[in-house]
Amino acid sequence: MLFGANTMTFYDRPILEAIEVIARCGFDCVEIWVDHAWDEQKGAKSEVMGATIAQYGLETTVHCPIMDINITSPNKGIRAESLRQTFRAIDLARDLESRLIVMHPGHMFSSREPFAIHWVYQVDSIQKILSYAQEQGVMVALENMDSNKDTVSVKDWADLQRLFADCRSMEKLVTLDTTHLRETEQVLSFIAQARSNIVHLHLSDGTINQMHLPLGEGNLNLSAIAQALGKIGYTGVCSLECFIPNDEYMLQQELFKARDLFK
Repeated sequence: MLFGANTMTFYDRPILEAIEVIARCGFDCVEIWVDHAWDEQKGAKSEVMGATIAQYGLETTVHCPIMDINITSPNKGIRAESLRQTFRAIDLARDLESRLIVMHPGHMFSSREPFAIHWVYQVDSIQKILSYAQEQGVMVALENMDSNKDTVSVKDWADLQRLFADCRSMEKLVTLDTTHLRETEQVLSFIAQARSNIVHLHLSDGTINQMHLPLGEGNLNLSAIAQALGKIGYTGVCSLECFIPNDEYMLQQELFKARDLFK
């Protein structure tokens, strides 16, 4: 298994510096958060990022943009712009020769939004994203989203299965986010059902009320989760998404804890 960290941990720093720090902490992989890469002051061109990544011998994954966009927005213009930016993110993953891109399904603007209409937008947008990614030779891993939000329509494996089926997708590749499921039993159930469809892992601790906590500071049974992933033969990247902004020492401690879990 490879261990990675997201550049958003160091969002206050230039992304090239974030990549350097993640390498210095001992990680194998860096997850490039597209919003960070494209930031007007802190971002960098893909070729410069690629050279820096190669310098430190890191592998990469890419995280789709999430700031002020929504691929299922009922606003046609916002939906179109969200797709345009997602295609650009896929281009970045292609240029960096990344292992995959993590993709957030869309969400409803309001819980009063008609679900049927929202789902039409969801399927249409994901179909376009999967098709474009296939053309570019980029693997897309759809992420399970926050199970506590009424406006979220893709929360668990059943939702993902329905989405893949409606999109008529042969591939059913997912990013498992542990904290989005809130409870250990929900995570274990997801792993048991999704099995080899899990190609990427976002690891953090959490409670019913808080997400993305440092490992060991929430209520998730992380040892049981690690064992379950071991039983299905998971060998992808374990990418840490713990909220420890701009703290190199804490991030390194999280790496030590993650490695211990998967010994």
